[in-house]
Amino acid sequence: MPEPITTPIVRRRVNIIFNPANAKGWYWTRKDIEDFLNALSFVFPSGEKFFIQSVQHYQNRITDPALKDQVKRFIYQEAMHTKEHSRCNEALYDAHPYGHDIEKFTARMMALNRLIFPKSWQLASTCALEHFTAIVADALLRIQETFIAESDPAFASLWLWHAVEEAEHKGVCFDVYQTMFGEGVVSYLRRVNVMFWITVGFLVLTFISSRLVKKGEKARHHTTGEPAGAPSSKSGTRHLLKEIVSLKLYFDYYRPSFHPWDHDNRDHIEEWKRRYRNFGAGPDAPLEATA
Repeated sequence: MPEPITTPIVRRRVNIIFNPANAKGWYWTRKDIEDFLNALSFVFPSGEKFFIQSVQHYQNRITDPALKDQVKRFIYQEAMHTKEHSRCNEALYDAHPYGHDIEKFTARMMALNRLIFPKSWQLASTCALEHFTAIVADALLRIQETFIAESDPAFASLWLWHAVEEAEHKGVCFDVYQTMFGEGVVSYLRRVNVMFWITVGFLVLTFISSRLVKKGEKARHHTTGEPAGAPSSKSGTRHLLKEIVSLKLYFDYYRPSFHPWDHDNRDHIEEWKRRYRNFGAGPDAPLEATA
């Protein structure tokens, strides 16, 4: 039997300095992707906290030392994502006046999930949402050279760092879920049923958040007379999701034998590490790519 694929889950200390003046157009060639990622940034603080809490509930019941360590590293990475996206959002508020509304709406959705659904459903929800973040992360890591060349360095470093860590820990929640509930029929049916409903919620949240980002931009352009910004190669959220979210990777989740590391993208992780040497190792870690 082949050894399971794995990659180190690295604890990085990150403190990116965002310039609010650059928040009005930080991805110079793809305004549609910028709007989508800005919308996700407003969603992430509440979402990441939900991920952490859903895994922490089972943390003390895990006996495997390797998985226990991976869970601790997962929680560290997600907590750092929460901190940095909150700081990023501070820089985005002036450019995106509806950012607070997106954050409040997301927080209510997460609170409703905690209130209504059992802990097993919440963990399965986190597995499903982590699958979405892994897919988006993979899409960004595949274009990292272009993304770096065409974006403000601070925002590029934020998103590529976040993407690489989502790739590093993409199997942790899934492994916790299978450790707690096994790989039988009941566990599988819960997992795919939750994914179906999470997909509906993800699409609704993405649509609403993206519309609010664009609405805020239109209001700002109307008030200030600023230009609309960079062009978009596609029109509408639906086209963008088709570009970013691989349907092959998405539907792979419904296989009974699925595991997140069935899709091995360690080469993209290593490419990022070569570009951002020592990123997050300390206060003097580079933001800009070195190659």
